[in-house]
Amino acid sequence: MIEIPIGLVSQEIPNLGIDIVWPVELEPKINTMNKKLIINVAPTGALISRKQNPSQPINAEEIAKEAIESYKAGASIFHVHCRDNGKSTFQPELYKKTMDLVFEKAPDMVTNICTVVSPTHEGAKWRIKPLIDPLLKYGPKYCEIAAINPVPMAIGQFILIASPLGIQEECKYMQDNGVKPVIGAYSVPAIETIKHALIDTGIAKKPYYIGVLAGIHNAMPSTPDPEGLLGLIHTLRYLPPDTVWEACVGGRNWLPLTVAAIIAGADFVRVGMEDTVHVYPHRDDMITSCGQLVKKIATIAREMGREIATPDEARKILGIKH
Repeated sequence: MIEIPIGLVSQEIPNLGIDIVWPVELEPKINTMNKKLIINVAPTGALISRKQNPSQPINAEEIAKEAIESYKAGASIFHVHCRDNGKSTFQPELYKKTMDLVFEKAPDMVTNICTVVSPTHEGAKWRIKPLIDPLLKYGPKYCEIAAINPVPMAIGQFILIASPLGIQEECKYMQDNGVKPVIGAYSVPAIETIKHALIDTGIAKKPYYIGVLAGIHNAMPSTPDPEGLLGLIHTLRYLPPDTVWEACVGGRNWLPLTVAAIIAGADFVRVGMEDTVHVYPHRDDMITSCGQLVKKIATIAREMGREIATPDEARKILGIKH
């Protein structure tokens, strides 16, 4: 043992001829982020108006413009809501028109359809067939992914009805027609419903595509800090094996929690003006374009060593074949 006299200042310590080596080179790789990130852009939804954000797209041309700019910035999936002069609509013809405008500049972009045609009547007949059936007649590219909401929830002034029997019917209908269901994990109880109703019964097919939501409708909150982050981490612990998961974060805290999800190994992240008005949690900068957000997320992901997936790579991950 070498003794150094007490009180000897650092610059007086002699060269002892000793290398202190910690074996950092033996630390194994951490593969949580060792996969490409899929970016899903949601240009608009049904609940945010031009009064809240002057840049909110409100017609087919504006929605398509946002999707195309996002595609160029790295988004591979287009989450499709449609509006007719600002009002939310589920007209199949308008969905086709919007997607055709996108396909002119982004021909391989994956389509992800919002399908809640009826909030108060569940099951394939009422909720999803009125939109998906006509879209599939136009061709499979018009509906590659569609949403399932597994639990009842409040959306604005509407109460969305959902039950295990209803979501079983919806999931089976989608898969029988070559559409990949994305199932909303609004809470831990929602994940348990997904497990019991769709996975344990063998109805849902692997890989299970589950969207983990925060700050959207009556999903888990994204604030306050650090509770939003802890809520996200807590929810991830309940995801079943063979899941590819998507972080869908709305509200002011979308950016920090989306970055946290990228670090936590999210396969997908969803960004856009559907559920978000402000760019940062602590400032009032308003979103001016979805491409702006996609570029920001793609840059952050690449700086952390994650590459951005192409549309065909996203299809391969989900097992979509067209």
